[in-house]
Amino acid sequence: MLGIGFRRVFWLGAAALLGVAALIGIVALVRGEFTDTDGKILGTLAITLGAGAVCLAGLALVDRRDLVPLGWAAVAVGLGGYAVMLREIWSDFGDRPFVTSLLLLGVLLLATTARLLLRRTSLEPLYLAHVVLLTLATAPTVWLIWDEGAGNDSWAKVLGSVWILAGLSWFLVPVLGRTGGGARSPSERVVGTGPGRFEVELADGERLVVRSDR
Repeated sequence: MLGIGFRRVFWLGAAALLGVAALIGIVALVRGEFTDTDGKILGTLAITLGAGAVCLAGLALVDRRDLVPLGWAAVAVGLGGYAVMLREIWSDFGDRPFVTSLLLLGVLLLATTARLLLRRTSLEPLYLAHVVLLTLATAPTVWLIWDEGAGNDSWAKVLGSVWILAGLSWFLVPVLGRTGGGARSPSERVVGTGPGRFEVELADGERLVVRSDR
């Protein structure tokens, strides 16, 4: 499957990025100085890992044929946001474009991973509430980023409450999904229903479990 291959590439890339980050830290420690270039390199590695996670989550949805538009939107935002933040890091740093891109990456990561963690169809309303809360929180936050004098303390409290509820709904999706008897473990996936013949390609570490629902 497409998602399995991309997951393997992502984790290998993440390991490589962490190794490079550790090497930069060691060099800076030995040199006795942490330069601006070191910071820019570490920032680049961090946003590469973050944007890669967003793109991977989007591709996983596309591969599952589940909310495909959201999956492609995550890929587009991941690539676009990565380009914007990379430009801001290595040129004249602009707070607003960088923070806006970082916010959108985070929002798409929450929306896609919550969908991937959804194990029970009965929790669809909770996921929908999560997406609505994310939307209600993101739009005014972007507005405040670009119009610093637009907010006040009361408005900030309301917006902060919406963000807290959005975060709570994200955590509730997998937590409540584990409470039902019909929940599947992350390592299990439905490949078909009989009678019939099926060809299954297993990734490293996967097991084929055959059981009857009768």
